[in-house]
Amino acid sequence: MEFNLNLKKIKPSGIRKLFDLAQGQKDLISFGIGEPDFITPAHIREAAKKALDEGYTRYTPNLGFPELRKVLADKLTNKNKISVTPEEVVVTSGGTEALFFSCYILINPGDEIIIPDPGFVVYESQVYFAGGKPIHLPLRGKNNFHPDLEELKNYITPKTKAILINSPSNPTGAAFTQEELLLIAKIAKEKDLFIISDELYEDIIYDGREHISIASLPGMKEQTISIFGFSKSYAMTGWRLAYLAAPADLVKEIAKLLQNTSVCANSIAQRAGLAAIQGPQDCVKEMFSAYSERRNVLTKGLNEIKGLSCYAPEGTFYAFVNIKETGMTSEELSMYLLEKCKVVTVPGTAFGTQGEGYIRLSFATSLEDIKEGINRIKKGIEKISSC
Repeated sequence: MEFNLNLKKIKPSGIRKLFDLAQGQKDLISFGIGEPDFITPAHIREAAKKALDEGYTRYTPNLGFPELRKVLADKLTNKNKISVTPEEVVVTSGGTEALFFSCYILINPGDEIIIPDPGFVVYESQVYFAGGKPIHLPLRGKNNFHPDLEELKNYITPKTKAILINSPSNPTGAAFTQEELLLIAKIAKEKDLFIISDELYEDIIYDGREHISIASLPGMKEQTISIFGFSKSYAMTGWRLAYLAAPADLVKEIAKLLQNTSVCANSIAQRAGLAAIQGPQDCVKEMFSAYSERRNVLTKGLNEIKGLSCYAPEGTFYAFVNIKETGMTSEELSMYLLEKCKVVTVPGTAFGTQGEGYIRLSFATSLEDIKEGINRIKKGIEKISSC
């Protein structure tokens, strides 16, 4: 039996590979999956319980509850400076679905989408699913994984349909500056390209930096699909809830996709999301404060290990660690740390060819585990060096 040929282009997740190998092992320290270790805040959980009691157990409108779309439009307008109406907002079953919809409505067979390398593992696969061709834009450690915008221009061809950006970035932690976004916007306008902007980590950005949505820049709203979520900001990964902002004509096309795929986001999760946006934001600040402390402890500890180096991420809860001095490949070192040190990491090659020579560590875990993990990694690297 012949399966869909697009599936043959898609590799299994490099993140899940190490995660799956670790299952059943005891005494592990995991820096693997990018998931907050916090439980969803109480007022959000209470809203979900109340929604059940009040009977919110039926289908919702395809694009989401009207009151949730209204609140999200207000948030996007006031916080992100993207002036949208509720009719330009779509509630989705997680950020991956939002990304799938974004690619599917833009791409015709053979269209090219420029994606970051290193970049989140699903970017390439989503382009393939839609019948397009991913074009990998190299992001290099010497630039702290910020794009070379002159180089970006060289990757644009007559077949280019869109540029996908992710700031703050998973896996590198890079957060684009306003100057960089303005230049990307200029390129998009000159070449008549769409921007798909993944902004799931908008609330996790350090050292006084400001998160800027590219759709808020002059003339960019009508050329941008902006993706946001609840998973990282509110520790709601399992709720599978996200949203996007897009021009109204694209939203009408997304409605067709929803009608014929997932129908709507989970009704209870939507009520919980409403409480998350409308309720107190202290929980977001408290989690950010914890991530900030963990970031400092982890990067300091790793930089004290001979053979490793990393800069403090500008955003997210990931450290992208340079391992080139160990003499091992990314996958070799990740396997070594798992088997010999009982530490789970992700090889940089899971995120693209430019990730070779790096491993990703998620510090969305306790300080205690971070300190123990650093000790184990240090001992493991010392054994390599002594051989």
